[in-house]
Amino acid sequence: MDITSVTVGLPVSDIEASCLWYGAVFQRADPDLEPEDGVVEYEIGGIWLQLYRDADAERRPATVRFGVDDVRSQHARIGSLGIDVGPVECVDGAVDWFDVRDPDGNVLSLYSLVDEKGRTA
Repeated sequence: MDITSVTVGLPVSDIEASCLWYGAVFQRADPDLEPEDGVVEYEIGGIWLQLYRDADAERRPATVRFGVDDVRSQHARIGSLGIDVGPVECVDGAVDWFDVRDPDGNVLSLYSLVDEKGRTA
């Protein structure tokens, strides 16, 4: 099997509100695609993140993890948007990370790999 692309679907209760939230987090004015009513997609780091309208979104949260160069600067930036971010957690010699929940409870986890001395690699 040759995988040509990956799309991760996240259920959201309000497409318009979610576009504003994800647009702010990903620094995008608009989604990359809107294939049909109630579905939008963002191309992020080589994958597609698909938001789709689901009235039961809050009962079915998902988690997606994104690697970034500097997790602490992203933590500060997203927090400055008025979004409640969790603390930066550190696993010495492995990874620094934090979680943030979208308005429907889906978890975005951002992380940076670190070297054996605990600094960002």
